[in-house]
Amino acid sequence: MKYVLDTSAILSGKDIPLDEDLYVPTGVLSEIKKGGRWYRKLEMMRAAGLTEIEPPGNVMDTVRRQASKTGDDIRLSDTDMEVVALAIYVEGTIITDDYSIQNLAKSMDLDFKGIAQEEIDEEWEWEYRCVDCRRWLKEPKDECPRCGGEVRSSRLVG
Repeated sequence: MKYVLDTSAILSGKDIPLDEDLYVPTGVLSEIKKGGRWYRKLEMMRAAGLTEIEPPGNVMDTVRRQASKTGDDIRLSDTDMEVVALAIYVEGTIITDDYSIQNLAKSMDLDFKGIAQEEIDEEWEWEYRCVDCRRWLKEPKDECPRCGGEVRSSRLVG
């Protein structure tokens, strides 16, 4: 089995199946500071055969386009998108507790597993609301077009 790990999988403290093929994009490595127990865990995983790969640009472009369609693009970092792109590239299962990564993966028919939390079971839709005037927006914005307030996203339930 091939697994692609995001940062939450490494930081979870849970056991990762070291007897499987493990992959991580280089961006995940930059999120773990040298020294400390999480870096030691990463070093142990490297010694066990963790493969570090930069996903190809064309696959990253595909992931960014899909993230824009699902609305997850404003919630995901470049590293998060690298995780999804790498899963496509190596044809692996993503191990993550990040629900936005899971949502994007689900929309792309990719396999994923939670490590410390339950996985999502359906695709999520996002709604956007100004925190100041409470106006609902159809699309994500940096600021509210009415009052200039901060716009936040949340999961559309129901």
